Amino acid sequence: MKEEPIISVIVPIYKVEQYLSRCVSSILSQTFADFELLLIDDGSPDRCGEICDEWASKDYRVRVFHQENSGVSVARNRGLDHATGKYVVFVDPDDWILPDYCLGLYNLQAAYSGRGLVIQGMLCRRTDGTSLPSLSLPDRYLPFSSIGKSFAENNICEMGYAVSKIYARSIIEEFSIRFDENIHCLEDLLFMYQYLLHCDYLVLNHMQNYVYVKHSFSLSHRIHSFESEYCCFVKYQQLLAEMMKVWKIPAGDMVVTVNSMLVPFRRALKSDYQPDRTIPREMRVKHLKRMISESRDVFLKYYHPVFKTDKLGKVLLGFNCYILYDFYIRLLFRLNIGPVFYGPKHMY
Repeated sequence: MKEEPIISVIVPIYKVEQYLSRCVSSILSQTFADFELLLIDDGSPDRCGEICDEWASKDYRVRVFHQENSGVSVARNRGLDHATGKYVVFVDPDDWILPDYCLGLYNLQAAYSGRGLVIQGMLCRRTDGTSLPSLSLPDRYLPFSSIGKSFAENNICEMGYAVSKIYARSIIEEFSIRFDENIHCLEDLLFMYQYLLHCDYLVLNHMQNYVYVKHSFSLSHRIHSFESEYCCFVKYQQLLAEMMKVWKIPAGDMVVTVNSMLVPFRRALKSDYQPDRTIPREMRVKHLKRMISESRDVFLKYYHPVFKTDKLGKVLLGFNCYILYDFYIRLLFRLNIGPVFYGPKHMY
């Protein structure tokens, strides 16, 4: 193998023993052979680490890294730190790819001058193998100056997954782009936004060579600490403002994107009230004050609750009734009232 392969394929791995070999086998069976495969064992307590080592002993393109459990962002970043390819591709360990996945992505990236982002569609399956609606994309090329159009015309914020894309590693390294290890929601989307700001072009493509497996429970549904959730919202807000400025995107074209930005806002609102947490009232109220004071414009302009319980909560926060709001939300959680802070599509 050459010292620098064309593509670095990065797979973060944790507790996927039953799916891992299927994933790795599909990668090593690619029609495009000039790649390295970086398997990042994120301290998995099952046999994942052993399985990785077994594959490495069979194929010289496989490199294995073992680490203490630190989360998917840390694992992916470790892969980026050790990647040597011209391009980077991510695959999740419970998914698999069709034989032309790498070839299709590479050909599209190589077809244009400069450095860009290529996004393809994907097939979706349940864990039992039955089909779900696939993600279909149109064939489209957008130079840097027109990338902003993808927010209104293609809802690019709904393509915020790390997989089914090919990235130029030189952009990632030149601008020190990494997955934010302090957040646990939308980190893939924020990574993509940072990358897009430095692209020469964006390509959307109809090919569906990635098979995404949807599980009944996802770690993305878990609400993390206030600092983690609110940090995600603040970073999203900053990136959104920068993108609107760079591409001169009218606010009316960003409705879906703004709704996705409110996902971590809602998660931050409910983070201190999770049943497994005992956050003192003083700290809960402090967090509420911080959120509303720092983000009042966004809160008043874009936060539109659907349910009556949420609407009353917005009124209380709008009038700075933080202690009363705190009492009200704690009561709702104790009564196990489900629709608290849900968005129009229950986006979590």
